[in-house]
Amino acid sequence: MKRYILRILDLLIVIAFILLLYIVIEPQYRLMKINESRRKLQSNMFAVRAGVEKYIAFHGGEYPLNLQQVFDNLKELDSPDNPYSRRKMTLTDLVRFEYDVPVDVEDDEVDGINGKQRGEPGKIGVGFFIPMGRDSIPTKIGIIGFDEDKKPLIIEYGKKKRVVVLSG
Repeated sequence: MKRYILRILDLLIVIAFILLLYIVIEPQYRLMKINESRRKLQSNMFAVRAGVEKYIAFHGGEYPLNLQQVFDNLKELDSPDNPYSRRKMTLTDLVRFEYDVPVDVEDDEVDGINGKQRGEPGKIGVGFFIPMGRDSIPTKIGIIGFDEDKKPLIIEYGKKKRVVVLSG
């Protein structure tokens, strides 16, 4: 009978130790996965920007007119993976929006125009500024990525929070 109780106690101690390890390690693991996804999202934003810049370089300085032209140049650069769905990015992973004034393209305030955009996790927002009277030709583009909360990717600089926006 004593041996039986000692084995149960040993088993309970082992279970308690494993549970304690889980409690200590799991939050750090979860944070590591979130940070990895955010870094991959930021990398994808740079890939989209490279696609835009490639289009500009091969079309005499003109900006792409639509998301299809952006995506076609992104495909040639080996389309990246969406860090949240774990699949290759497609045209549907790009979200179009428009800016009213050119300075909005560079707005990195959390409560600014880019901070108010929303999209599915891992998708990339491409904002076009098209001035009046230019025959619908963009003159500036802003790129933002959406995190696990469907909000733009935000990073902290000391005590300030800023939206990660790539503009051109």
